[in-house]
Amino acid sequence: MSEDKAPMRSAALMAASLGEFTDKLIARRGVEQSDVLFGGQIGPATRALSVRTNSVDVGDKAPDFSLPTAEGGMWSLGEHLAQGKCSSSVVVFYRGSWCGYCNIYLRGLLETRPLLSDANAALIAVSPEAAPSSGDYAGTAGSTFPVLIDHGGKIAEQFGLTFEMDDAAKSVLKGSGIDLETRNAGGKWILPVPGTFVIDRTSHIAYAHVDADYRNRPEPQEIVAMCQSLLR
Repeated sequence: MSEDKAPMRSAALMAASLGEFTDKLIARRGVEQSDVLFGGQIGPATRALSVRTNSVDVGDKAPDFSLPTAEGGMWSLGEHLAQGKCSSSVVVFYRGSWCGYCNIYLRGLLETRPLLSDANAALIAVSPEAAPSSGDYAGTAGSTFPVLIDHGGKIAEQFGLTFEMDDAAKSVLKGSGIDLETRNAGGKWILPVPGTFVIDRTSHIAYAHVDADYRNRPEPQEIVAMCQSLLR
């Protein structure tokens, strides 16, 4: 298979990779503990989304925002769009580098990075984690892109994504050494429902994928195809 076909082949395996990770997680933790983790996050996220009145969807104008980067700078959506260098921007809300599902998904996106580049699309990650880096998320040396620190989940809230997992799920994670009160900027267990948005040059949402079940992520080739359609 030629090199230019490899990214699309890899991206098509996303669902299988996520399913395999779920199987391994259940085997490692056991069914009971895994069910506590899954239900304690999916249930609260589903309820949070159901009562949202500010959810952002296709056709809406994206909320403008400025956030600090993991490297200590600042990144502004408005300034980024005003530069007019990109035909589209892929903004991905991530729970944190501790989340295996997030890492698998971002690696899938990075597999398609050459195609995103050809489509003149930028990739931006937004996380409540206090000090993430693109390397933390991707697990891939040399892969860099803006990783923004969303203190207290304020920007995720503007997109209608925030929720808090239940106490039982928190207890399971704490037992594994994952305490989001210490990992997250703002010291809270506030997380974003995983969301991927493609924003066009005019700051409007051209593509949106939001799923309360954090084990489900869009196929990267869907995002590539949308970015390609916006190329000009």
